[in-house]
Amino acid sequence: MMVVGALALLLLTVAIVVLYAMMGELATRIREPDGDNASHVTPLADFTRGAAPTNYPTGLASLANRERMALVVLSPICTTGDKVAAELASYEPDEMGLPFGVVVSTGTRETGEEFVEHHALDRFPYVVDEGATWITGTLGVKMSPSALVFENGVLTEAFTFTNVQAILGRIVKVTQGVS
Repeated sequence: MMVVGALALLLLTVAIVVLYAMMGELATRIREPDGDNASHVTPLADFTRGAAPTNYPTGLASLANRERMALVVLSPICTTGDKVAAELASYEPDEMGLPFGVVVSTGTRETGEEFVEHHALDRFPYVVDEGATWITGTLGVKMSPSALVFENGVLTEAFTFTNVQAILGRIVKVTQGVS
C-alpha cells in the first residue's frame, strides 16, 4: 500500500512539473501587451502636407503663431487613443519639448469633453472637434491617434503612434532635422 501511495505522489509531482513547464513555454509565446507596439511610430500617408491653418479653433489659438508646435489627435472611440490619453495625463505641458496641443475628434461635444475631463487633458491647449470637421477639413487627417508637427504654422510631418514617449522622441528628431 505504501508503494502505491509513493507511486501516486511521484506521478502527481511529475504532472505538476510538466504543467509548470508547459505554462512557462506558453508564457514565452504570448506577447506582452505593450511589447512589440511600445514604440510604434509610422509616418502618416494621408494628410495635407503644407497646410497652414488660418483659423485655429479657440482652444488652440495660443499655438497658432509658434515657430514649432505639435498636435496630437485622439478619439474617444479608439482603444489606442484611450491608452495614449491615459499616458499623456502623466505629462506636464512643459515636459513635452515644444508647444503641444490636443485635438479630440468625436461625434458629440459631450463625449469629447468627458474624454478630456476623464484623462485630465485640459492641462494642454485642446479642442473638441465635433464631427472631425476642423482636423479633416483643414489638415486632411483621418487617423487616431496621430501626431502632427508644424513649423512656422505649416504642417510638415504627421505620424500614427501607440506610445507617448516614442512619438515625443520622433518629434524631437524631426524638429532637430534628424530623420
